[in-house]
Amino acid sequence: MIWVTWRQFRTQAIAGAIALGAAAVYLLLLGLNIRGDYDRSLAGCIATGCAPGLVSGFEDTYSTVVTLTDVALMTVPGLLGVFWGAPLISGELAAGTHRLAWHQSVTRTRWLTVKLLVVGLGAVALTGLLDLLMSWSASRYDTVEAARFSAPVFGARGIVPLSYAAFAFALGAAAGLLLRRPVAAMGLTLALFAAVQFAVPTALRPNYLPPRTADIRLDTATLSHADGIVRNGSSLAIGGISLPDAWVLSSGHALDSAGQPPGAEKIDTCLMPGRFDGTIACLAGQDLHVTATYQPNTRYWPFQLIEAALYTAMTAALSGFCFFRIRRRTT
Repeated sequence: MIWVTWRQFRTQAIAGAIALGAAAVYLLLLGLNIRGDYDRSLAGCIATGCAPGLVSGFEDTYSTVVTLTDVALMTVPGLLGVFWGAPLISGELAAGTHRLAWHQSVTRTRWLTVKLLVVGLGAVALTGLLDLLMSWSASRYDTVEAARFSAPVFGARGIVPLSYAAFAFALGAAAGLLLRRPVAAMGLTLALFAAVQFAVPTALRPNYLPPRTADIRLDTATLSHADGIVRNGSSLAIGGISLPDAWVLSSGHALDSAGQPPGAEKIDTCLMPGRFDGTIACLAGQDLHVTATYQPNTRYWPFQLIEAALYTAMTAALSGFCFFRIRRRTT
């Protein structure tokens, strides 16, 4: 049965091996470039503090390519679910070849177990190798950027990509068993996987553990790294507030030392259209602060484990559905 499954799966396996080889070459070259630039410009000063221009130049050089690579790797589990998982059972059901195995000595449970394990472990292994390659390639960039909780980085590093691959594959297999038509199963798998991948980071991940709160003083350094300064009546909203080694979830409006909004008069005095540096200097002298909710960087691995456990549980549930469904089939 394992040999038969391999014979049926070998075309996808060869395609996956070719794609893995191409990705390995690309990630190797990217990693060597990143490490070379890091060693030349930042290695000697990263511990004591590098000049802002050196850090921003390094980040600007690689931010786009690393982000796009992370996003591309995050699609790999979904593609494996669509092209490996969805046709796995639906293809045999549509062609009727499953009857040959069922009417011989192979039980339905064994038939399904071998298919899920052989191809599923292949999907997880492929994703794991890409995960290791990307983690090595972008390690120096990640050290400088220090944004492990950002959605692309969190989803393309650590152990969660392995659970994504297992879930996507099981989802595809379940969709194929339910719909029996490969193309329909592939479309359903893609839609459901995309929906889950959107819902988990936005609705669940920020609340795996209760967030902490902190008062952040709006000094020159904080304001200069903010995404924007927006007036809302007599209040002032500061976008993109950050904390060192933390994932900031939200931040309120600016408050003065008495805990009150600064007021329209102070805001009008400081807001200088076309003179962002002047606006920052004026606001920094107003003794303002914001209250932010955040997840500390020390929770990165606990969050990885929690999310991996969540996807593993969904994988187990989908696999259980497959075994339940296959036993109830009459043909």
